[in-house]
Amino acid sequence: MKFLKSMLYVVAVLVLVIFLVTLSSVNGQHIHINFLIAQDDFSLSVLLIGAFFSGFVVASAFLGFRYMAAKFRLRRLTKQVNNLSAQTSSEVVARD
Repeated sequence: MKFLKSMLYVVAVLVLVIFLVTLSSVNGQHIHINFLIAQDDFSLSVLLIGAFFSGFVVASAFLGFRYMAAKFRLRRLTKQVNNLSAQTSSEVVARD
């Protein structure tokens, strides 16, 4: 199951890369951007790839933090279950 999950991630990343390459080959025009303190010319494809990449990084960071929080909560709840089961088994042994 773990192998299938990792293969699914690889296929998703490959599809994203193919999409970005196709998008960058179609959009070759240059855009002039006025920043707060500077000006520069960028290719539209570079801006689109940067937007997709920054969105991917932000989403990955958010999901990573949520995953870590869920793992910590699972660990804490597992310890509570183990403590309660130990208490229950010791009470059953004491009654016998």
